[in-house]
Amino acid sequence: MPEQVLQSLYIPNVMEATALIRDCYNKKDYSLLNNVMEYINDPKAQESIAGTADEFHNASVRLVNDGFYELAYNILSNIGIKRNPCNTDLLGDLLTYGMRCRDLDALRPWYDQLATISKRFWTWRAYQFSFDYLMETLPYTKSEDELLAREREIESIFSSFKDNFRYLKDKSDREKAYMMEYEFYASKGEEKRALEALENGVKELPNKCAQCALKYADHQFEVGNYIDAAKYARIAVEVKEDQPSINIGYTYYILAMSLEQLARKENSINAESEVQSIYSAYYSAYQYMEHGREHLKKSIRRQVMSLEFESKIPSNIDFSRIDKETDAETVNSINGLLKLLSDSDKE
Repeated sequence: MPEQVLQSLYIPNVMEATALIRDCYNKKDYSLLNNVMEYINDPKAQESIAGTADEFHNASVRLVNDGFYELAYNILSNIGIKRNPCNTDLLGDLLTYGMRCRDLDALRPWYDQLATISKRFWTWRAYQFSFDYLMETLPYTKSEDELLAREREIESIFSSFKDNFRYLKDKSDREKAYMMEYEFYASKGEEKRALEALENGVKELPNKCAQCALKYADHQFEVGNYIDAAKYARIAVEVKEDQPSINIGYTYYILAMSLEQLARKENSINAESEVQSIYSAYYSAYQYMEHGREHLKKSIRRQVMSLEFESKIPSNIDFSRIDKETDAETVNSINGLLKLLSDSDKE
């Protein structure tokens, strides 16, 4: 790095480095951005960039959210993990971000380094991202023996995850172990074992199984098992989460369609109580449907109109009012975000 750049810049910590990168890019100040990048890639400058393991993780997340995978990877590999060689969050980050900007073989040392650390200190990111990495490598194995060995590694990841739940500081992500197990066996075409993983997730984690329950409900609906589809969709929406891990609107949609199909099979499509339960599920599906899934919202409107005509029972759902309320909430959220950004710029 040119000496004048080193002398003209001083970046005290990794969060400041991240803020500078994002600010330069947003302002299209590419000359300063280039200098900042040269600074953080200089071995001498790296010694002075401070930060805890959590700060390096948070900084990398912010960079990745803006698409700077290469920069996030470099900061972690050149500074973060050298300062914190046993931090399993950072090793997991290196694997997941590295898959966007490095060859898979070049990432293997990070996985090997992670594997030497006791599972007592692994976080959910370590489990999830090492699983994702190993799954990504499967098609590139060069022999049947290598493939089988890699599959055993993958099985050990979700098995260890379940065996070591007790060590997790935050136990809210335990369900991921069962979702990994499902994904692995589904990828091999072993449907029975895949579905058993979901059922076990619901059974073992009754208050934290929304993803497993929805995935199971989705499958049962596709194969026409509407009783189980409705049962598991209802389980999914009843799980209480501060930050929902599933699309609530879509889950209610599966519930509504399952209830409707059951009513049709039982010739009870004119029964007031059953039809109102279906309407209630469709109402919730429409209300909670995430932005951008307009095709599903149109489908809900059509299905409710058809059901009203067929059953002669009105739904009393005011779709226009829901749309207006949703639009107002969106505008308020955008205005709130803009105000936060504006206040941040003033600091």
